[in-house]
Amino acid sequence: MSCVDAKTLKEGTDFEKKHTPMIECKDKVKAGEIFEVKIHTAGVEHPMEDGHYINYIALHVGDIPLVRVDLTQYAKPEIIVKIKAPGEGHEGATMKLTAYMYCNLHGIWKYEKEVKIE
Repeated sequence: MSCVDAKTLKEGTDFEKKHTPMIECKDKVKAGEIFEVKIHTAGVEHPMEDGHYINYIALHVGDIPLVRVDLTQYAKPEIIVKIKAPGEGHEGATMKLTAYMYCNLHGIWKYEKEVKIE
């Protein structure tokens, strides 16, 4: 498994960028707020063809799996989900979002992003 950081996303190879599951969402959310999370490849589109494609995209909060979307070669490797931040009493805490993307040829890749709860 390869975990890629922001530097790799900016300076990485096209191979790294087309396998890394970039997370796009707010950096700060209110306690209990429902917000949108978009996961897609990091700047270079991955091929989606017979024999080489992204098989699934998954999102976890901490160790808790929230969603997994299985894909075929006929889908675009991108998902948008709405999730709810922890409620009252979690102000000042941080949620760690982890996205996983599995390429049927090159294995699993992950990316992490922290979201502050206000």
